[in-house]
Amino acid sequence: MTRGLNTVRGASVLTLAWLAAASPLAAQDQDADAAQDRDTIVVTAQRKAENVQEVPIAITALNAEALQAARIEDSKDLQFNAPNVTLSANRNITIRGVGSQSFGGTGDTNIGVLVNGVFLQSGSSFGEFFDMERIEVLRGPQGTLFGRNTTGGAINFITRRPTDSFEGYVEVQGESPRGIRANAAINLPIAEGIYQRFAANYINRDGYTRNLLDNTNIDGRNQYTLRSSTRIEPSSSTTIDLTLTYFKEDSDRQNAAKSLCTPDPQFGCSPNSAGTAFPTTNFPIDSFLLPGVVRPGTFAQNPANLRDVVIDVRPFQKAEDFLGTLEITQELGAITLTSLTGLRDGDNTSERDFDQGFRPNAFNPGTFGTRVVPNAGNGNGVLTYLLSGRPVTTTDYRTSQTGGGSQKQFSQELRAASSFDGPFNFILGGFYMNARGAGFVDTWTPANGLLGAVSKFDTRLGQVKSYAVFGEVYVDITDTLKLTGGLRYTHDKKRIETASGTFVLSPYFIGEADFNKVTGRAILNWAPKVSFTEDTNVYLSFSRGFKSGGFNPGNNTIPLFDSEEIDAFELGVKNTFLGGKGRLNLAAFNYDYSNLIVGNLVGTAVANTNIPKSRVRGFEAELVYSPAQPLRLEASLGLLDAEIRSDFLSADPARGNARFQLRGNQLPNAPRRTLKLAAEYTFEAGDGWTVRPRVDFYSQSGFHSREFNLPADRVGSWSQLDASLVVANSDKDWSLTAFVKNLANDDSITFLEVNSNLVGSFRSAFLLDPRTFGLALRVGFR
Repeated sequence: MTRGLNTVRGASVLTLAWLAAASPLAAQDQDADAAQDRDTIVVTAQRKAENVQEVPIAITALNAEALQAARIEDSKDLQFNAPNVTLSANRNITIRGVGSQSFGGTGDTNIGVLVNGVFLQSGSSFGEFFDMERIEVLRGPQGTLFGRNTTGGAINFITRRPTDSFEGYVEVQGESPRGIRANAAINLPIAEGIYQRFAANYINRDGYTRNLLDNTNIDGRNQYTLRSSTRIEPSSSTTIDLTLTYFKEDSDRQNAAKSLCTPDPQFGCSPNSAGTAFPTTNFPIDSFLLPGVVRPGTFAQNPANLRDVVIDVRPFQKAEDFLGTLEITQELGAITLTSLTGLRDGDNTSERDFDQGFRPNAFNPGTFGTRVVPNAGNGNGVLTYLLSGRPVTTTDYRTSQTGGGSQKQFSQELRAASSFDGPFNFILGGFYMNARGAGFVDTWTPANGLLGAVSKFDTRLGQVKSYAVFGEVYVDITDTLKLTGGLRYTHDKKRIETASGTFVLSPYFIGEADFNKVTGRAILNWAPKVSFTEDTNVYLSFSRGFKSGGFNPGNNTIPLFDSEEIDAFELGVKNTFLGGKGRLNLAAFNYDYSNLIVGNLVGTAVANTNIPKSRVRGFEAELVYSPAQPLRLEASLGLLDAEIRSDFLSADPARGNARFQLRGNQLPNAPRRTLKLAAEYTFEAGDGWTVRPRVDFYSQSGFHSREFNLPADRVGSWSQLDASLVVANSDKDWSLTAFVKNLANDDSITFLEVNSNLVGSFRSAFLLDPRTFGLALRVGFR
């Protein structure tokens, strides 16, 4: 409680300081070039280069300088810097309450993840952000231009391109808790019109979770990423960019930090709260397969500290991933032709302690029907069973979960864009993607004996073929009024071969389905000349996004679920004022959400279903203000109301599959408020030396992690305070940064994931990183 109170006080002090700093300096009229260097960002949110302030889309664009200043190293940090953006389970991005809630090998994401414009069907596993040119976060349905249709938005990661100058850098970072991070890049002009860039990232750190059973740390990272970027310019009108990225990980990554449960005699874990305990009754699977054998209430105490566990299976995660992107642009007078090709090949394997607990001496000796449990000599029974596929003989109740998968993808996009001098321009394009994935998850408990995993899922093929044609027209009605209209036709063809079962797999379910949709957008934007701003862009837009349906792996009763669709209306205004010292962007939006896809685990089957009607509405504000050249203030606010609007009864496996009314419930992972405040001041020390302290504060309100809105699924409000101090010399191109993340050392839960009802529906808690101190040295050369 004291820690939380200190965080609130810190937030109040920071807010007051932020407001106080702005007031007396507002009238000062000093040069704003430093702010413009970071804020004049060219983006490709409409598949063409434009100033971010001129794009009629709610977009947060962060260039290399902004990423470095705020120390945005991964997706956890990214969510702190864009309104109404959250990261659930430390892996699934939600924008404006829209995110992926489905299970299955052919399920699509709601948020498009793109690398250099190439859409990734199964998201990104390419490590942390490094050597980036910029990151674009597009909020709202992107139903026309960006590859596969996404109902929530898109995030485009653009890596640094090679240039005609020899330059590079090396950055080494040490952290406490023990960690080492390193980034490096070198740019090589090979010959006239041929340029090469190499970049690399390496991370090796201890885990942030302590296993008290053997006094070791888990959930660490050991990974690296290599990138090669080649640019060839055979002529002034032709550009070829080839980027190859390779990622490898061999970590004791755990993902969820801890199991939470308040014991309940009926369900195993109570739906009304999630405490630091374990079920005191046996799991349903044990009562069915090991009647009388398993002693209830034998879990060792679950430590109250969220970063302490007592587990008897050490987790690991291994992954390899390759991505190649090839972009060719050819200018033919006023027409630019673009070819964008993507190729991906990756695989992964993992193991974890399934119940995240320790149950010593958990078996009764004796004869139970046809089963004989030997006596270990101390009154405890001995069982032999498979753990992660390997036989163990023990008096302890041990569980594990093993899994793995692969993803392969090829995509091709072709575009033609005009740049006529007149009032009319257009973009026309076509898109093709063939993505093939496979994966398995096996759960091992003593109940499986030597027969096989007690719960098995296997998708030997999950394939998505997508075809699309699209186009947009841009009409300048007057010098200040512009109309944009676009349409996209998408045809998705999906195939799945999947099976599930207990001990052995049932016969494979083989399904094929086609999904078709016409989507698009219409935007009217006006650039009025007003006295109190330099540039103003007002836009009113309608956009339609859709996510195609799919299959329920292992569920032969409900094998198919429908597509979901969003009709989004948005009114926004982008302003640049006080000679470029300030930028204020506002947006209000309303979504009509049809057939929202949500999924749950029911025993060994998956149940994805569609909620007919939901509504999302909200407001966003982003402000950057430099009242004087040394001072920079940043703020963003997101307000959200995401509600299920239709009468809909849904079965909850965590409550015995009873059906409950969802009308009026909030959508999962949709906090009503997100807030970011940041302030920095640059001291000029002469001879190229600068000293820049910076403070970043982020907070969000609580939300529910499932559509049932149960107290046990409630994630409370939380905040994070970061600080850094940079000493740099621009002439020598080097800097030294001291930083601390999560200064208050809050153990903030960011998501609660419910597990199968076969093992009591306990909740897996996902946490932010603890307080981390670090020192980073960056040395550039040219």
